[in-house]
This record gives sequence, C-alpha cells and structure tokens, in this order.
Amino acid sequence: MMILPKDNKKALWIGLVIAVIGCFIAYQFLISTETASDEKFAYYTVKKSDLNISVTEGGVLKAVEEKIVKNRLNGQSLIISIVPEGSLVKAGQLLVELDPAEAMKQLQAIQLSVETSRSSFITAKNDLLIEKSTLESEQREAQQSIEFAQMDLAKFEQLDKQQQLREAESKITSEEESLRITQDKFQWSEKLAKKGFETKSQVDRDRLELSNRQKGLDSAKSKLKMLEQFDLPKRQVELNSMVAEAQKKYERLIKQGESRMSRSNAQLGEAQRKLKLNEDRLLEDQQQLKHTKLYAPADGIALYPPRRSMQEPSVSEGAKVNKNRKLITIPNLKKMKVEVKIPEFHISKIKRGQLAYITIASISDKRYKGVVSQVNPLPDRNNSWFGAAEQFYSTEITITDPLPDVKPSITAKAEIIITDLKEIFYIPLHAIRTEKAKYFCYIKDGAEHLKTEIQLGMMNNSFAEITSEVSDGDVVLLNIPEEVK
Repeated sequence: MMILPKDNKKALWIGLVIAVIGCFIAYQFLISTETASDEKFAYYTVKKSDLNISVTEGGVLKAVEEKIVKNRLNGQSLIISIVPEGSLVKAGQLLVELDPAEAMKQLQAIQLSVETSRSSFITAKNDLLIEKSTLESEQREAQQSIEFAQMDLAKFEQLDKQQQLREAESKITSEEESLRITQDKFQWSEKLAKKGFETKSQVDRDRLELSNRQKGLDSAKSKLKMLEQFDLPKRQVELNSMVAEAQKKYERLIKQGESRMSRSNAQLGEAQRKLKLNEDRLLEDQQQLKHTKLYAPADGIALYPPRRSMQEPSVSEGAKVNKNRKLITIPNLKKMKVEVKIPEFHISKIKRGQLAYITIASISDKRYKGVVSQVNPLPDRNNSWFGAAEQFYSTEITITDPLPDVKPSITAKAEIIITDLKEIFYIPLHAIRTEKAKYFCYIKDGAEHLKTEIQLGMMNNSFAEITSEVSDGDVVLLNIPEEVK
C-alpha cells in the first residue's frame, strides 16, 4: 500500500476531514482512558498498537445482474400502457405498449421508397446491358472500318497503282505507234501528191491526223507524269489517312465506351446502394413496429429506473419518452452489490479483490461480507462534494454472504479493508494540522506545546499513522492552541 503523497490536495483533504469529524473525535478522546485533560486542553497519549486501515463510504444496494427494457423507437414515443412498478413478472409477459402510429407511418413511407428504388435499379441494370451491346456494335463497325481502309490501301499499293501506271505507259506506247503510222502515211501522201497521184485535200487530212496523233502522245505522256507526281501520291496519302482515321475513331470509341460504361455502372451502383439503403430502412422500420410492444426478458420484479434529470419525465402511462430511455429494469435479487463513490484521496488504496463489510440501513445490526469487484479507472463527472478540486471514483463491492429479502436502491454502507498495521504509532486526525503541504502536531512539553513537523503514513477515517518525530508516551494536543488562549 503506497504512502500518502505530500501535496496540497492531500493537505486540503485532511483539513476537510478534520473539519467534518473534529468535534466527534475530540469528544471521544476526552472520555477515553488514553486521553489526559485539564481545564483548557484535550490530549491523546501516543503508544504503539495495531491499527486497522479501512475506507468507509455510503452507497446504494443494486443487483449485480439486471435485465433492462429500453424504448428503441426513434424520436419520442408515447407510453400507452405499462405494468405497475414492483409487479412480479414472467418472461415473455407484455410490460410496455408504445403508440405505434408514427412507426406505421414511417413503415408505409419506406415501403413506397423501396418500390421506387427497386424500379430505378431494374432500369439502370437494363440501361447498362443496352449500353454494353451498343458499344460492342459500334466497336465492331469501327474495327471493320480499319480493316476495309487497310484493304483499300493494300489494294492500291499492290494492284491499282501499278495497273494505272501500266495503262498510262501502254497508252503512250499505243500513241507512239499510231503517231509512227500516221507519220508514214502523211509522208507517203506527200510523195504521191508531188507525183499527182494524191489530192491536196487528202494530204491536209493526213497532216491534221498527224497533228492529232502528236497531241494524243503528248497527252498520254502528261497523264503518266500526273499519275507519277500527283494523282498516285495523293491517293496514297488519302488511303493512309483513311487507315489512320479509322484507327483513331476506334480508339475514341474505346475511350468513350469506357466513360459511358463507367457512368452506367455508377448509375447502377447508385441505384443498387439506394435500394439496399431503403431495404435496410424497411427492415429497421419493421423492427421498429415490433418495438412498440416490449416483453419481459426474464422472471423477476419490474422496477422503474430513476430520472436522469429534473427535465426528464417520469416513467408512467401517457409520458413521452426518448429513444434508449430505460423504462423497466428486472434485477436478479439473488446476487447484490453496493455502489459507492471513493474520494480521489483514497482511490490509490482500493484494489479489486479486497475484503469489505456491508451494513444495510434497514438491517443495521448485522454486517455482510463482500469483495471489491470493480474500480472505475476514471473519475465520475459532476459529483464532487467541494467543487472541481475533489474527484470521486465509482467502486462496486459484490456481497458474498447470503442476504435476506432486500430490494435494490436501499441505502447501505461499505467498509473496505485495506490492511492491518501492527505495532505502530498513530494519532487522531483531529490532532493533525496542515501548513503549505506539511503536517504538524503539538506535543506537550511541561507547560508548553511544541509545534512538531510529522510524516504521515496510512490512515483510516479516524487515525493516521505517524512515521517520524513521535515516541511512545508522547502527549499530543487535540485542540489548536489559539482556540484555548
């Protein structure tokens, strides 16, 4: 067990305890055989003996186990009927009936929402299938366009181009042959005309034909040149461009398809999530309707929990209660506990498993054994006696002795046994003074009272162990010297 720390909080606590119990302690020691006194002073004689260290605090009796019946309806609910407090109930018995009107209204609304969201989900699912089929058709067409453009290009490069060149060259050859024949004919006509065997008009016609043949040859050569330098290269570029454009169109369709499928999938997912949300809400609202009738989870006695604040209405027929409000508790009376609040000053001494003795207010002549079963590691909120300077910790003591027929909420007191100190010096708390986080007592020295700084060890509600500066037989002043001058 740790020694109490020397700090301001400890000094404040000791001062407060002394103020509360001082008069009672002074009176007790004035009449004890260990106290010497004269007309003005009260004393306590120090001697070595055993000291029981314990912490005693008041609390209330509670069941270790209890079944809680709560309002699980959303918002506020009107209590239509409830079993009287203190009724003996059986498991499965109807305890509370709440107004079902709001729950039924919400159920009808969500049923409509479920049907609407289910229709939207089916539509989104079909839209996705249609979009997928459309994209597949468009992509097949685009793929075919690439194949056709590539075939046109290959046809041009492997057949059309050479065919057109051969035809142009063949045309030139034909024109050259025709020109040669026409030249021979014209020359023969001129010779015959000179000899008078051919007319001048025939010679002119042959000359004209020769000129036309020359023009035809020139035209064939120009056409070949145009094919080689312009038409064929241009066609080559056009066909290459058509292939490239078909490939780009296909790539665009792929990207567009991904975007369109992503949107369709997102719409389907949103519709599915909305449907799932509404279906979950439907199940919840169906469950809400069931919660309008609350049944006993076990056999026992039905008790109404206390109000948490003055603004909270009491549990009764016609009261409006919020969600999660406790309506009825059914305690297991076979195993009880006491819940107490331990001051911060003492909490370091309290451990699970320590022995305790419980006194019940209605049976004050008997003590029952118990054991510390739980110590809250954090202080309670808003439960300080003297403001924010002092903290209190909820602690539970389970009663191990059999109990008579007692009910929860009865006032009880628990004495938690810390340890038994053997052969030590100790003095009453009322004899201790505090100044600047130090501890003093006044020791009688003849007619004087010497102010003596002391070191404290463990303490209970009445005495404190003194670990230095006192000896066997020292007489310690109980009242402050200034008070008796």
